[in-house]
Amino acid sequence: MNAGTLALLIPIVAIVGSFIISAMKIQKQQGRMSKKQEAELTALCDEIAELKHRIQVLEELATDDGESLKREINNLKRA
Repeated sequence: MNAGTLALLIPIVAIVGSFIISAMKIQKQQGRMSKKQEAELTALCDEIAELKHRIQVLEELATDDGESLKREINNLKRA
């Protein structure tokens, strides 16, 4: 390997190495979640679970026999 080739390879290796190090730092930062983000994620998961339960109830009402639905509505009106 002559001096010209070596002089060309050193900056190339340095540039590629810096890109790899930068990419690893970015990946590491993205992997961490702050406590605030964890709390928001927990709140969103709870809200999704509640919404799934509401959808299940609505599906039961929508697929239920019409007469029992009428009875429930009438019971709610009387209450």
